[in-house]
Amino acid sequence: MENKQPKVLVISSVDPSIGPAIVALEHYNALKKAGLEVDFLTKYPVEGHPEFISVLNKKIQTPRLWIRIKEKVKHILHVPKCPKQLPGYYFFYEKETEPPVSVDLVLEKVQKPYDVVYIVFWQELLSFATIDALFDKLHCQFQFQSADYSPMSGGCHFTGNCLRYQTGCGRCPAICSNDENDFTKWNVEYRKQVYKKVHPIVYGNTYMNFFFKKSYLLGEYDRLETVLPLVNADKYSPQNIISVREKYSIPSEKEFIMFMGSQSLSDERKGISYLLQALKYLYEDLTIEDRAKILLVLAGRDIEPIKTYLCFDYLYLGYVKSEELPGIYSMANVFLSPSVNDAGPTMVNQAMSCGTPIVAFEMGTALDVVKEQGTGYCAKLRDAKDFANGIKSIYQLSPIQFEALKSRCRDVSLNLTSTDSFVRNFFRIYNKYNN
Repeated sequence: MENKQPKVLVISSVDPSIGPAIVALEHYNALKKAGLEVDFLTKYPVEGHPEFISVLNKKIQTPRLWIRIKEKVKHILHVPKCPKQLPGYYFFYEKETEPPVSVDLVLEKVQKPYDVVYIVFWQELLSFATIDALFDKLHCQFQFQSADYSPMSGGCHFTGNCLRYQTGCGRCPAICSNDENDFTKWNVEYRKQVYKKVHPIVYGNTYMNFFFKKSYLLGEYDRLETVLPLVNADKYSPQNIISVREKYSIPSEKEFIMFMGSQSLSDERKGISYLLQALKYLYEDLTIEDRAKILLVLAGRDIEPIKTYLCFDYLYLGYVKSEELPGIYSMANVFLSPSVNDAGPTMVNQAMSCGTPIVAFEMGTALDVVKEQGTGYCAKLRDAKDFANGIKSIYQLSPIQFEALKSRCRDVSLNLTSTDSFVRNFFRIYNKYNN
């Protein structure tokens, strides 16, 4: 590790105390723990973190009057910000030069120099126009931690089955466009110029980099790095299973707990239809006695559309705060990750850190932390039968085999996604490109 101690600005548009966005907070804490001077900039104030820099205040707007007036006018003239889009695609703004929050407002909050700007979540705050302006102000190294596909596209954060990112977008299926030169094409060309100027380092896992290297924007880009998002191994660690089961009133006869969580349980991007098929296959493959031993635990919103299709006994927890997750992971015998279009999910890494085996499809973070790692089962993508086989293979393990699997999960997590691993990678990459 080099002696250079860079000053870092971490940017995340989403409240870092909620859901997957907690990754940004973990990165911030890791860099602080390493002794760096680190600031955190986000869209709104974060409860419990008065030291964070917020661009907007939900209750009282504090920027200069002329900026407030400008924002109000933009809001009136640009509603909706994006054209109607099909499910499975996520646009948070239309044109790169018209970000969700004005460039002036963001720049006003950046009051001192930094050596690194480390960006985790973009949505509802940044566009490449903001990046361009920040670079002009700071002239420092920029790093993008890719939580989704946005760095390679014309604006969408998830590409669905679209391959237009490989040729520079245009005729965007998300907005039912037949125009070769629609705003997505314009965005790609604008982003290309910003990439050339700012030359940011783009982090992605193996799965994300596979897409990046096929894209028009990043296909020949020379600053792609394979780095996994960290998990706080002190927080996400094995908990007392007996006390957690008591907390959630788990019946003693339920010997095998399957856990699945998502922001929205009905989100097809998270593969809910494949999970329902897999559970049906598993149910039909078990005896009545075995079925009675199994409990499905679900966390997240929107259970109503899937309730009637759940064949196993289930416990619905609704929205779960991040501090409750380590206990839930720990009491589960397996974490189910049926995502079919996902950069992560982060919950796979968190569950593993708690010593919980994983069943996932061959995609996302599972390619790095599950496949050929001995931490669970990687099913063929969109193969519900194979997913069911993975669950059954863990269900049938002997107690000794299961405990060995749990230990393996914790060990691999500490090696691949721990704070120490992240900090080592951060310094390695910073020094590599700090010419």
